[in-house]
Amino acid sequence: MPYDPTPVDATRESLDVQVGAGRGEPERLYILGRPRHGIVEVREIVGGCAPREYQERADVLLERFERAQRDRRRINAELHLIRRWLDGLA
Repeated sequence: MPYDPTPVDATRESLDVQVGAGRGEPERLYILGRPRHGIVEVREIVGGCAPREYQERADVLLERFERAQRDRRRINAELHLIRRWLDGLA
C-alpha cells in the first residue's frame, strides 16, 4: 500500500471524492460525511445533475472506490486516505 502524506484536518466533517467517467459511467462526486456506526451520509453528484443524498455502509462505499480504481478510473484522493476516512481514522 503506498504511503499517502496528505494530511486530513481532524475537524473536517466531510471528504470529497471525485471519480472520473469511464466505460459508459458518468463522472461522480461523492461528499462523504464521517462514518457513524459504519454508516456514512453521502451526497452524490452525477454528471452535473442535482445532488442525491443517502446513507450507505462504509464497506459498500470502499468496494465502490476500489472497483473504480481497478477499472482505471481517475480518483482525486488516494485510496489509502479514503480507507482511513471510512474506517473513522482520518
